[in-house]
Amino acid sequence: MSDIIYTFQKGFNYSQDGPGNRLVYHLSGCNMFCPWCSNPEGLKRTENSQRYSIEEIYNEIISCKMMFFENGGVTLTGGEVSLQADAVLKLFEKLKKENISTCIETNASLKETEKLIPIVDYMIADFKSPDKELLKSVTGADIEIIKENLLKRASLNKYLLIRIPLINNFNTGKENAEAFAEYFKELTEKSKSENIFIEILTYHEFGKGKYEKANLEYKFKDGFVTPIQVQILKDELLKNNLKIIKT
Repeated sequence: MSDIIYTFQKGFNYSQDGPGNRLVYHLSGCNMFCPWCSNPEGLKRTENSQRYSIEEIYNEIISCKMMFFENGGVTLTGGEVSLQADAVLKLFEKLKKENISTCIETNASLKETEKLIPIVDYMIADFKSPDKELLKSVTGADIEIIKENLLKRASLNKYLLIRIPLINNFNTGKENAEAFAEYFKELTEKSKSENIFIEILTYHEFGKGKYEKANLEYKFKDGFVTPIQVQILKDELLKNNLKIIKT
């Protein structure tokens, strides 16, 4: 049903999910299967998912308006937001009339993402690997769809934050760093956007306890990166005049 939004978590967060103080909803369901996922409880839509009608979630957001200080607002993350694109679009259209700032955090790997690209104020997207085959085999994502969505967003010259989750034995090293930088430089030049920003997120195991609690095996091993590995990527991005930020 496109008038229902399914979530598994919500709460306020400052600056890490878009600017200012933001009410963040984690939407249930994801199309990818990243082995390091920190929100395994959100991978599938289950009977424990919180169901909101669009009107219910809208009214809840309106009641929190006084908390949206320093350009804050509402962020929808996941799971994967685009799996519920039709309902999210209806919600954002209502919020736009109230001048409430909107943001999505997305893996950008679904065609449905394009429905949200023009309306959302801030877009935060993962770009996990420049290697097409590796990305597909490890996460299930199609890099060409991701690139199409990022170009559509960048071409609007609206805020786009691209996050690289830097993970040992997956996307580190000089060759990967050069490929990341080459793609981001090409995206910037092709779109002529001045609002593309890059953030490096280092591997963590914050979600490991959730797997254990659910009697699931956390299978990913040896993902932690060294300061040298981070610096290799950072140097390559800076060499190509890309904008690196930390939220």
